[in-house]
Amino acid sequence: MSTMKNRMIFFALVFLFLVVSVPLSVSAATNPSPTGGPKPTVTLTSEPVGKAEAIIDEKPEYLLPFPGILPDHPLYFLKQIRDGIMDRLIVDPLRKAEFHVLQADKRLNMGKLLVEQGKGSLAETTISKGEKYMERAMSGLSAFKSTGRPVPASLIDRLTRSMEKHVEVLGDLGLTGPLEFVKNLQGEVEKLK
Repeated sequence: MSTMKNRMIFFALVFLFLVVSVPLSVSAATNPSPTGGPKPTVTLTSEPVGKAEAIIDEKPEYLLPFPGILPDHPLYFLKQIRDGIMDRLIVDPLRKAEFHVLQADKRLNMGKLLVEQGKGSLAETTISKGEKYMERAMSGLSAFKSTGRPVPASLIDRLTRSMEKHVEVLGDLGLTGPLEFVKNLQGEVEKLK
C-alpha cells in the first residue's frame, strides 16, 4: 500500500514539475529579459573630426532558444510528454502558433547540436519534426486569418525572422529537403498580412 502511495506522490511531483517548468520556459523564450535578449548592432562611422554618429541596426539577430535535453537522452520522452500536454492545453490560436514556432526553433537547435556530435540521421529526423511544427504554426495562423481577424504584425515578424534563421542554418548544414520545405512555407507568410 505504501509503495502505491509513493508512486502516486512521485508522479504528482513529476507532473507538477512539468506543468510549472514549461510556462516559464515559453514565457522566457517569447519575452527575453533585458540582459539576456538579443541586442541591436551598433556601427560607428567615421566623419570629419568631432562628428561621429552611431547607426543602430533595426533588426537584432534572431537567436535560437536553448533546446534543453536532446533526443538521445534517456529522459527525452518526458519532454515529449510535457510538450504534448502543453500543446493540448493552449487554446488561443495566436499563443499556440507562438508555441509551435518555439518548438520548431528548439528542434532546429537540437538538430544543429546533434550534427556537431556526429549524429546526422537523428539530427535530420529532429529537424524534420521541427519543420512540421512550423507548418502547424502557419496552418493555425491561416485558419485564424480566415475567421476575419487580423494576425498581429509582431507575430508575422517573428515567424518571418524564424524562417529566415531556419533557411540560414539548414543551408549551413546542407539539408536540402527541410530547406526546400521552409522556403515553400516562406512564400505562404505573405498571405497572412
